[in-house]
Amino acid sequence: GINAEYGQALCYVVPSSMMTLQNEKADQDHEPYAPHSVIIVKGVQGFGFNVRGQIDEGGQLKSINGSLYPPLQHISNVIPGGPADEAGVLMGDRILEVNGINVEGESHSKVIELIKSNPNKLRMVLMSVPPKENERLDGESVSYCSEDEFELHKVDITIPSMSQKEESGKIVVYYNVYIDGKFLCSHRYKAFHDLQVDLKNKFFQFEFPKFPGKWPFQLSQSQLEKRHKELEQWLIQVCSVSQLFNHFYIQDFLGLINDKNNEKADISSVGSKSEPDNADIKVFLPDRSSVCVNIPSESYVKQLIEAVCDKINIPLENSGYFTVFKSSDADFFEVPLSLSEKPLELHVQNYNDSGTLKFTFKKFIFSSKVENEIAEDSAILNILYQQAVEDLVNKKFDTTGKEIELKRTQHISTQREFLEVVQSCPGYNKVVFPHCACDSRKDGHVMLSVSFQKISIQACSSEGEKQDQIKNFAWPSLSDYGSDGDIFHFTISKSNSERKISLTTPFANYMSQCFDRITESQKCDT
Repeated sequence: GINAEYGQALCYVVPSSMMTLQNEKADQDHEPYAPHSVIIVKGVQGFGFNVRGQIDEGGQLKSINGSLYPPLQHISNVIPGGPADEAGVLMGDRILEVNGINVEGESHSKVIELIKSNPNKLRMVLMSVPPKENERLDGESVSYCSEDEFELHKVDITIPSMSQKEESGKIVVYYNVYIDGKFLCSHRYKAFHDLQVDLKNKFFQFEFPKFPGKWPFQLSQSQLEKRHKELEQWLIQVCSVSQLFNHFYIQDFLGLINDKNNEKADISSVGSKSEPDNADIKVFLPDRSSVCVNIPSESYVKQLIEAVCDKINIPLENSGYFTVFKSSDADFFEVPLSLSEKPLELHVQNYNDSGTLKFTFKKFIFSSKVENEIAEDSAILNILYQQAVEDLVNKKFDTTGKEIELKRTQHISTQREFLEVVQSCPGYNKVVFPHCACDSRKDGHVMLSVSFQKISIQACSSEGEKQDQIKNFAWPSLSDYGSDGDIFHFTISKSNSERKISLTTPFANYMSQCFDRITESQKCDT
């Protein structure tokens, strides 16, 4: 495939009829450990791998994947996302051939010479080995770095957020750098640019990745986000080279130099640094557009909700009708943040975990009467309309018999009419939770759903396939409820008896929040 940052990398398996001496040794029963050919096109960080192996040529034959080989040079490191990685090269791969030359038993220097013989494209025949084989090295060895003497390593460095500060009457942007999830430093674009200039002057022989260019005008929010991502990619790529990362220029930039003696600080002390005073955070709206708000780093959810309300002109006295939901690429079910959570802390913690955490501003209302009251405000009406359209698209309520009315009113000029139509649809403002275990059901699971009208529990299989049995409970019959970890329980009072139902679910806190909202609305509605 093609990687814009690292260059092009192609990988294919050479047919057996075209293989050289190594291919005669290939044992097809040992797939995927048979010899195979790769072609790597050099990128900004070279070929993106390191080689390690014996110094001298020759040596004792050893069995590898069921065949005898003399000592082989091997791949000791592969940079993630680099050309070698894109070509399918793996750590531990044994090198059998370089640019058409058999290198079995060759010296380290000979193999390196062949790798360098074509500065832009490299063809190798490799043989992958089982994981346990990676621990076996062939005698005394030295290491070669694929970009001359620049050795690659992995470092978990990120720029998960930006901060805004007022300087000389102007608002300027700082980029917050973290390592292993711990805050390191904040710098303006100029500091990154100066670092790049210093590094290029010092390491003139290294081909640096592309650096985001200057812009003569004030950047828009989307342009800022683009620069943010480009700076992060540049820093990740530069810091992945050991010699660059360990140099004074980068160590000083990252704040890893001990001020007292001008020596490199222990990286384990990073966590003692104070977080930036504030940071920007992106919050999506129901129509999938987004706003960026700047909040103090120690802010809780309430402050984030109020910041979004202020940004989109919703009166702060109505902020309690809304909340912020979280989800990620790996999630299938959005949940609201709890009031005790700190959004920026969550964002940094989840920045590299299975997709960046996504925050979405939505209503948290179950009563249509309440919706109609607050919809007198045009900004609130717009958010309610956006969410109703999104829920319609996602089929969260039943539109049977309402299709013509919905189509007629689904326009910005008829938002109020559209809202009235969807409010009459069964299932509107209802939350249906994923299936979970229930203490009163030995075989299978249940699905809890809540609306302003009732509590429903539907029987289903342990895989979530719905069954016919449904129990409905009116809210006045609810006498108690609560959550404790992954357990949510509620008690129904009926005919001088009580029935307690316990559910085991990761969404216990969300269930409890729904019960809170609905019971409060029920009291206000009576």
